[in-house]
Amino acid sequence: MKQFKYIISILILALVFTSCEEYLDHQPSVDISEQQLLENLSGYQVVLNGTYKYLKTGTNGITVGIAGMQAYNATATPDLWVREIGNGFYFSSIFLSSRTEADGAYSNRAWEYNYKIINHCNIILESIDTFSETQAGEVAEIKGQALAIRAWAYFNLIRYFQQTYVIAKNQPGVPIYTTRATAEREQADRSTVDEVYTLILDDLNTALSLLSDWSRPAMEYINKDVVNTFLAQVYITMQNWAEAASHANAARSAYSLMTGDEYRNGFASSNNEWIWGFSQTENDNIQTRNLFGRWGINDHRPAGTVFADETLRCNESFVNLFEENDVRNQFWYKDAGALNSGWASDKFRDDGADYYGDMIVTRAAEMYMIEAEALAQQDQIPQALALLNELQTARNATLTTTTDKAALLDAIWIEKRKDLYSEGLIFWDLLRMQKDLVKAGDAQDQFTVPARSYQFIMQIPTDEMNFGNISVQNPLDDVYNP
Repeated sequence: MKQFKYIISILILALVFTSCEEYLDHQPSVDISEQQLLENLSGYQVVLNGTYKYLKTGTNGITVGIAGMQAYNATATPDLWVREIGNGFYFSSIFLSSRTEADGAYSNRAWEYNYKIINHCNIILESIDTFSETQAGEVAEIKGQALAIRAWAYFNLIRYFQQTYVIAKNQPGVPIYTTRATAEREQADRSTVDEVYTLILDDLNTALSLLSDWSRPAMEYINKDVVNTFLAQVYITMQNWAEAASHANAARSAYSLMTGDEYRNGFASSNNEWIWGFSQTENDNIQTRNLFGRWGINDHRPAGTVFADETLRCNESFVNLFEENDVRNQFWYKDAGALNSGWASDKFRDDGADYYGDMIVTRAAEMYMIEAEALAQQDQIPQALALLNELQTARNATLTTTTDKAALLDAIWIEKRKDLYSEGLIFWDLLRMQKDLVKAGDAQDQFTVPARSYQFIMQIPTDEMNFGNISVQNPLDDVYNP
């Protein structure tokens, strides 16, 4: 993709994100040039708010944005499948070659989406340090968020486009850019996986320091707790167990697990377990591209102008993992007939007519499981078991009692799948834990994808290979042998 594709007009950001107009110092947004916009910190806030907006909505149809990544990732797990209805979501989500091939839609969209986010952040980071010391506090807040978002985007890219860190740290990763896209900027080749992780950690640790005392105005904004969730995810992927446990603990410290009633209400309204998420309104939503639309069955919801995709379903073997009195067990339903075949879930239900519910990204339950896994890997079995039991108690599930390390790690893995399904996280665990993907049970697509298969890993988009300086392409379907 030519560099011009990543040049995001600041003027367009100012025009589109009208909720940020108060930052324009009362100048008409139609008259604001890039130079004027970046003359003061309020202009940088416009760019940052525009970046948050783009995180949620993305562009280019059905498989972009955070919710699009969640849906794509969810289908690459042992528990979920996509009902074959012949639409674009189906064909980009099952394990056909188009899922990851260089000419495939999702490879291009994942690449473009994340590099556009990186470019937004680089626009901020290139010059924000030029402001006076009297504005240091505001500079720290904006800069910290931009660094965290850039790291998040690079973390997505490096996991989508190369095997996991512990087996491939010296392999080609993705290009690193820390300056904005311009016609003059030279196209970069792929940096190593280790070099990309070094940048991610540098950005996140700096962001953590900059945001240490900042109180965010809403859950959409990245504060120190969100940065700690990112660090916990990065360190667990690197198998740095001590740091993973430490940051997971810090991330969850201000958040409580949902009560039974809160969990039964479904995931459409934020509560104190949510660490990072996005609200929606009538004028600011992504309609059926969110998880409410993916899971919904039109005959099973209030009448409205937005219709469900009716695409995501669960294996019966997964449904059977939930005990009768588990608070998570009440989401399941199965409609008769071919159209609505398979087990559906009301975990993501918006009781309104048009899917304007809050969208979850990160919550405390994931941090409990990361901390428990990391402690168990350090042979701190009693502490790991206590954390697992705390989550199980909150969900009214039978407590695990084993003190065998392997059995405990397996119990944590199962509990994580039960609590976090369809939130886009289990796929990353399959990659970092190097597990086979076994699609069995009553799923329409029954197959096994072996661990370390390149069927999990996207190829570099063809345009990047043709017009850039990238020298090495990923295989399409080989198995990586470290």
